[in-house]
Amino acid sequence: MFSVPLPRTGAATEPGATEASVPTVLVTSRPPRHRVDYVDELVGDDSEGRAPTGAVLEFRTDPFRAHGVDVIHLTDIATVIGGPRTRDRERTRRAKRFTKMLRRRGIALVRTVRETEADRSRSRAEAIVDAAATTVTSLDAVTAADGRATVLIGHSHLRNRFLGFPREEAVEGRVLITAVNTLHPSSRPAVTVFGVADLPGWTLRLAGKVPIDLEDSYARTLADLTDTVSLRDELLSDAECVSEISQAEIVLITAPTNHRSQSVLMLALSLDRPVLVEDSPQTRALADEVGPSWVRRHAGPLTAQTLENELAALRADPPTGRPRLDARDPNLISEQYFAVYRAAAAAR
Repeated sequence: MFSVPLPRTGAATEPGATEASVPTVLVTSRPPRHRVDYVDELVGDDSEGRAPTGAVLEFRTDPFRAHGVDVIHLTDIATVIGGPRTRDRERTRRAKRFTKMLRRRGIALVRTVRETEADRSRSRAEAIVDAAATTVTSLDAVTAADGRATVLIGHSHLRNRFLGFPREEAVEGRVLITAVNTLHPSSRPAVTVFGVADLPGWTLRLAGKVPIDLEDSYARTLADLTDTVSLRDELLSDAECVSEISQAEIVLITAPTNHRSQSVLMLALSLDRPVLVEDSPQTRALADEVGPSWVRRHAGPLTAQTLENELAALRADPPTGRPRLDARDPNLISEQYFAVYRAAAAAR
């Protein structure tokens, strides 16, 4: 059983640790709860009392209310500068106000770069915040707005998180596209690709909420594919997500740099289901890490020919055993974050 700590966690219990050496960290997010989210990466797995204790974590969505903390971990920069609808001048003003607060209160900053930032030029506001950060982390090897390389901390596995959850037998020939909440927009082109591919014996299952602006598009396409494509149009609980993945022969990941998609990818591997994902340095490294045939990669955007070839290759060379996930133990990943926090606090 995976236990979730209270909003304030940690103690000076590591060998050689003292109260002064254990930083208090404000994480700009809601506390961990029953639904899997990014913050679960930080707290680790305390089901056996072995979660890292080298930092005290507090969770609050308003970083401007930080008092008595050593480090702020900014998990989403929009929390500080506002979203895309906020004017550039206002975003810059907020960034300056935030960094001034950090200096005045002597608080170190750790900032996580989101996948949505990697594919566009960064704003002045983002550069101001990055310049104030002691460390910038990411789930992929990207650069911060000020040109620095980020500290890469991978996604933990989820094997222990779902021990005891009901699982189903794999349905032969089922390809799954799923999401922990709303289906990513990249899922829609994949449905079209599946519809034109020559895949006798294969079916496509979609599980997750269809985005409102794509409802009509999905409806038109699915009307022509009723024999081969099924849709579960709803927000899934963790248990329902486990059920859907365990019934798949392979899970198709259409947006590998998206954090929520990476959660699905890691959940699939944790449940011993292979994944199909676009080739990249990151997915090649993951494939080498977990073992042969578990992370199957296609070059460039998914096409009908690519899908046909990859599914034929899966049948010819299915994975055996279980994926190697020891390096992604939740407590090892959590300790990487804690080490970043301690270093940031010491550098103030």
